[in-house]
Amino acid sequence: MSKLVFRALSALSLVGACAVPAAAQQAAGDPAGENGAGRRAGEEADARGADSGDIVVTGSLIRGLPREYVASPVYTHDRMDMVRSGSGAVSEYMLTIPQNFTGDLSEFATTGAGIGSPLGDATSFNQFDGFAGFALRGLASDATLTLLNGRRMPSVGLTEAPTVSVIPAMLIERIDIIPDGASATYGADAVAGVVNIVTRRPSEGVEMQVRGAIATQTGKADLQASLLAGHSWGSGSVYGMAMYQKRSPFVGDPVDVAGEGLQITQLPDERLTGLYGGVRQEAGDFTFSVDASRFQRDRSSRQLYLDEPAYNRLFRTRTTGVSIYGGAHWQGQGATALDLTVDYHRTHTDSSSSRVGRPPSTRESTNRLFVAELRGQTELMPLPGGPVLAAGGLQYREETLRTDATIFFNRSGGTRKVKSIFGELNVPVVGPEQAVPLMRSLTLSAAARYEDLRFDTALSPKLGLRWQIDRAIALRGTFARSFLVPRFRSTIGIAEQVSFGLYDYRFLDPKYQDPALAPGQALVMFRAGANPDLKTQNADTFTLGMDLTPAFAPGLTIKAGYYRIRISGRVGTPSPDDSLSVQDLQIFNIAQPGLNAVREVLDNPDVFRRFAEVPWVNGGELTMFDSAGQVPADLLSRVQLIADIRAQNFAVEATDGIDLDLAWRGPLLGGSAMVKLSGQYILNLSLKAGGSTAISRLDGYAKPADLRLNGTIAWARGGVSIGSVINYIDGFTDDRPGRPVRSIGSFTTASLFLGLDLGRLTSARWLKDSEAQIVVANLFDRQPPRIVDGVLGYDPYNNPPNPRTIGLVLTRRF
Repeated sequence: MSKLVFRALSALSLVGACAVPAAAQQAAGDPAGENGAGRRAGEEADARGADSGDIVVTGSLIRGLPREYVASPVYTHDRMDMVRSGSGAVSEYMLTIPQNFTGDLSEFATTGAGIGSPLGDATSFNQFDGFAGFALRGLASDATLTLLNGRRMPSVGLTEAPTVSVIPAMLIERIDIIPDGASATYGADAVAGVVNIVTRRPSEGVEMQVRGAIATQTGKADLQASLLAGHSWGSGSVYGMAMYQKRSPFVGDPVDVAGEGLQITQLPDERLTGLYGGVRQEAGDFTFSVDASRFQRDRSSRQLYLDEPAYNRLFRTRTTGVSIYGGAHWQGQGATALDLTVDYHRTHTDSSSSRVGRPPSTRESTNRLFVAELRGQTELMPLPGGPVLAAGGLQYREETLRTDATIFFNRSGGTRKVKSIFGELNVPVVGPEQAVPLMRSLTLSAAARYEDLRFDTALSPKLGLRWQIDRAIALRGTFARSFLVPRFRSTIGIAEQVSFGLYDYRFLDPKYQDPALAPGQALVMFRAGANPDLKTQNADTFTLGMDLTPAFAPGLTIKAGYYRIRISGRVGTPSPDDSLSVQDLQIFNIAQPGLNAVREVLDNPDVFRRFAEVPWVNGGELTMFDSAGQVPADLLSRVQLIADIRAQNFAVEATDGIDLDLAWRGPLLGGSAMVKLSGQYILNLSLKAGGSTAISRLDGYAKPADLRLNGTIAWARGGVSIGSVINYIDGFTDDRPGRPVRSIGSFTTASLFLGLDLGRLTSARWLKDSEAQIVVANLFDRQPPRIVDGVLGYDPYNNPPNPRTIGLVLTRRF
């Protein structure tokens, strides 16, 4: 099925190759117009909200640069897409975006993390924190950078992921996704891409919105109420929002795992409140702005062992967060501008896990993020194709994590201070006025960023090329070196433990064979835990794409592209077996270390546990040592290998695939119609550890499915709109070790929505400027494919539960 659909999509993406010139793609005016790029940049900023003073992120540092001048692919999802899908929050809607996977930080099934869910190292931390995070391209969430209005978002708890699940749906204007390496523009972690959430800032009036939803089978109910208001005067504006959200838990049917009945809260009980606001004031050529927010989220979930209630567990979490975004913008002549931004964020999480008859296990964590940036742009010189635009600046960033989870953080946390310098050029090599055959425009972009992270440095260059053949066809491509930093949990997180045991060691020199041991066997001391010596992880990214607006189908746009990502030095934890048998991993080990080297490891103050299981210590029984001094000297003197299985920069992760984005808008049956289709087909996703064979991370349990599609069909006339949103996830293989291999079928769900502009449909004055949206999500109540003997009964990475839900959204503007 997947191959058939893939071929169909590939053929569709080539339809426009024979197109004749059509109307130009436009964002605001003709992107290749005759008035010069410098003037267009200013006009674009005005058209898109100059009163806010914010940069509309399109994958470039240059303010107001039209998307048609940017080589990176950009995919946009607006707030109506969220409403039509039936999603009540970003954390639910993000699961429908084809380029995004949220397996390691999904809100769904986080309570299953402690009982066998193999979804990644973040999942066990998210068992307490329970936040959703973007993870583009099937890579882990640490490889995606999330922004709010073009500025870096803070992390929450030990998951070290942004707080996207606390952004009210009503506040969101759109979500821009740049699935391309972008560290040159935005800094660390923008490897798989960047997600930029753009919020609304109303300049006048009041808008109220209430959403209620109920699941037809379980009775799960949601309630949201929001109030958004704005006011403007001649030189400034102010806006504010208050929201309340109550979500009852979603608890699925019990599942049988190895003969034991389990029932897990798959979507936790939650109450969320938030205040958001901002003010802007112009003073001549300057615009000053401050935006701030505060939220509080309380949630709880359960693990129920139906046959052994004494093992039941209750999780509770309270998280609060405060953010302040400050900015000053100076607008000079033409494209010349200067921006100073200062941001501060603080989140605090209190979590507990309790069992019957035992005191709860509690922990606190506090995350802080401070960012100060000075950025400017100007026109460097005129060229026949248009002016050369340049942008650049300096940034200081400080990230801090503090926690009392001493088992994980012996040092109670840490701080990372980052200094960076960056710049970007946009060069119009050929412009439309030059009348070059088969080249309406040719634009070259170049960007670079240097970051000093104190523990390491990173240089990230990026090149982009966009060739507008005519008004109907454009080709684009990028090449970039991006990077991501190891998380605190990997560098100072899990406290170190040391163990001693007898193992077969493939590389043991016969002359060092201990005669008391079997041939090939050695006394090994394992080091496990976090590693403060980790370095940045570098990634090479490449994209090649085509944008079409074929003349034979007015209103149709098609974007198709290929991407490739290769991350080297990927942080991973070597398995004990690999550390003793894989040649490339021996660089982390010390053979025949000598007593001083053994003592140096054992006496490390970060070591919190020491144990041995060898015949000549306590008769071969597992023996714990309370201090380094209790370890017998004859045991230390016989160690033949220190095997380092802490987190290491040793893996290579690679992926490539194809994107498709299609949209058509036009008249139909006396009204207007819209058809949208977006999809991602992953050709390869693999992880290679050292010199071992590359392991596929595609099309298996808790691994991304290769093909995902999302489509919308809508028709509107006279104040009524109706349509459907369809999501398709291709099948995969249940390939869990030690279990029969089973094929898991594809999963398709559809929503049905009905929109009513009540002000147009009735003459009642009290319904003026009122709208209603009725959405039935998962119309046919499709259940995720069954995973036999799975902890959850389904695969939360690909097919999270989505019970049929009927929702009503009422909106009134004053």
